Amino acid sequence: MEKLIETGVTRGAARMNMHKSSRAAPFPSRPLPDHEARLSDPARLSALADAQVMDTPPDEMFDRAARLATKFLGVPVGLASFVAEDRQYFKAQCGLPGGADADRETPLSHSFCQYVVAHDRPLAVSDSREHPLLSTNDAIADLGVIAYLGVPIHAPNGAPIGSFCAINDTPRVWTDSDVDVLTDLAAMIETELHLRHERDAMQTLAREMNHRVKNLFSVVGGMIALTARSTDSTADMARDLKGRLAALDLAHSMVSPALADGRFDPQGLDLHDLIDRLVQPHQMPGRAQVALDVPTLRLSGGAVTDLALVIHELATNAAKYGALSDPEGKVSIIGAQDGDTLRLNWSEAGGPTIAAAPSDKGFGSKLIEATVTRQMNGSLDTQWGEGGVSHALTLPLSVFDAEGPAASSTPG
Repeated sequence: MEKLIETGVTRGAARMNMHKSSRAAPFPSRPLPDHEARLSDPARLSALADAQVMDTPPDEMFDRAARLATKFLGVPVGLASFVAEDRQYFKAQCGLPGGADADRETPLSHSFCQYVVAHDRPLAVSDSREHPLLSTNDAIADLGVIAYLGVPIHAPNGAPIGSFCAINDTPRVWTDSDVDVLTDLAAMIETELHLRHERDAMQTLAREMNHRVKNLFSVVGGMIALTARSTDSTADMARDLKGRLAALDLAHSMVSPALADGRFDPQGLDLHDLIDRLVQPHQMPGRAQVALDVPTLRLSGGAVTDLALVIHELATNAAKYGALSDPEGKVSIIGAQDGDTLRLNWSEAGGPTIAAAPSDKGFGSKLIEATVTRQMNGSLDTQWGEGGVSHALTLPLSVFDAEGPAASSTPG
């Protein structure tokens, strides 16, 4: 005989035993102590934003899942609700009454789904009017939510961002079969979110590779022109250019280890060596244009590649538009370890005069900001002065496998 899930708050011990044996938990009698903190957790909200479901038009894939939920479970309402810190948005809905189908969102005063997200597990209630936590929820009067069953919807990174739920306007005892149906439909939604995430990642990769190839042609063109002006013979030019291209190849392999055919291992790099190798190809022949003063710190882990990408982009921009595009230009890179934080200050001077900050960010600037803030959980502060641009990077050492205290600095 199929197991029943009695989820109203009752006086009987027998019903409490049923709660323990079911795959959906009854709604708690009170919110978790950190309920609001869970909903407003920055990592969860970032995953919700990345899913690109809030305030977006109806989508047939999501709507189909909501319709199937109402058909399979025989309920009037099915929802795919995504929960922010102060509201819930119905990416898909079938059967919502009272104009909510047009609004497609409510404040959390009308939300049962927030508890599914906070607990990150299926929750059910048979009659919300008798429940101590839910009985005062405005969804009962305004939306007719009497019986409710919801299962979490997870972002591609696993964070709970919403609830896929079935709603009845009369009391109902939910079964384990009901839970299975909703779980399968929620899994379809999660698969769709994952596929869209992978599609967006591939598009970003294509744009990044296109950006790098264009940069590479620009930098090589500049190298040829500069080398030609600074050498006296074709043999000298060939020798110097070959060395600079080899250094540029090394820098490229550091920011693209997956494409380097195993020639370069980004694990266990000294911070000074990492930065020096990346900026070296962009200095003009015979000129020491970069002053480097950073802590003695050995870094490893995947975030080393992220840092290499940032330094590479900063150096490329300086060579194309900034201080390293002028023979008299200088770049100062000063770093310090502050507890569990690495601070790097990149300052340019002596390059072309800057009239004002750019009105629009190019792809390279967006790539730097996204890598620092989202990939490395750090911060970036950029200041545009007439004499040159400066960048202040603050990075948590926790994203690296850092070895050795920053007791001394290695001057460049």
